[in-house]
Amino acid sequence: MSPPVPLPVDVQTWLRSAFQGCNEKVSAVLSRVPTSHEVALDMAFIDHFGSIAAPVQFSSGWVVENSTHFLGGGRHIGFLVLFRQGGKLLRSKVALLQSKRLYPDELDWDEDSPLDYMAGFGRLMREDDEWSTVTAPRPFSFRLESRYQSLVSGVNQYKAIALYETSNQIPVYYLLYNPWQLPHTVTFPLTAGSQVTGSCDVGCRIVPAQQLRTALEGKPEGRSPAYADLCHDLAVPFTNPQAPGRMAPGALRRRPAAGVRDRVCRQRTERPRTQLHLQPPGRADIRRTGSHDRRAVRRIASPRL
Repeated sequence: MSPPVPLPVDVQTWLRSAFQGCNEKVSAVLSRVPTSHEVALDMAFIDHFGSIAAPVQFSSGWVVENSTHFLGGGRHIGFLVLFRQGGKLLRSKVALLQSKRLYPDELDWDEDSPLDYMAGFGRLMREDDEWSTVTAPRPFSFRLESRYQSLVSGVNQYKAIALYETSNQIPVYYLLYNPWQLPHTVTFPLTAGSQVTGSCDVGCRIVPAQQLRTALEGKPEGRSPAYADLCHDLAVPFTNPQAPGRMAPGALRRRPAAGVRDRVCRQRTERPRTQLHLQPPGRADIRRTGSHDRRAVRRIASPRL
């Protein structure tokens, strides 16, 4: 079904280019440094869109402005795109993104924790005897069977997302970070001048949380899905029978509108919304704050911890 306010071709072209650039940039970070934490990948995502965050004027007369907001220790991103013509807001796209990265097979769960911030900068220093272990050649491999280890079914965060969506009818999406290609192997230490080569065939994937929960339904709780699991279990349009092993329609580079809620701006008062407060596993929390009119759009895009 065509959108109620179609986007001009020049706006669509710019958006596709912006999302393709983000996809390639963020996926290249994980491809080159497979041990990158999700926070570092989130910062690469935000840095890309921050570099084009100023309003952009098009020959069609439309003005597009995007904004991103990092929501702290739970690794959440709020994303908002506003579309104006003649100074009037015509459309907006709002996304609440919960990021998760694909882990190399050789790495156990490893993300930032409160203890890391308490230890501070000193935690980055290594003694000489430990450094010799770190610099010994070691591979990090991504396969179709590699897992999103911080995406765990049944934990508090997983349930909090479902509760938020059910209570407010506002969708949340998983932003899945993947390398450029699968399979993919990197050996540490890196060689000087090493670059990511080839085409970005896998990259970032945006999947509705509801569809992901459906795919994991009936399976034991406490399970982290593999990339191959999602390719097999997710419904159309997030599978692509013409390209086995790829969820191409859900990729950032292929579909800038994927993973967002489209809103047509009208002069009306909206019902109060519930803000989403996602915490790290074990600290799920949902609090309520009312808002009306277009302020609701801003608050949906920028939930507070």
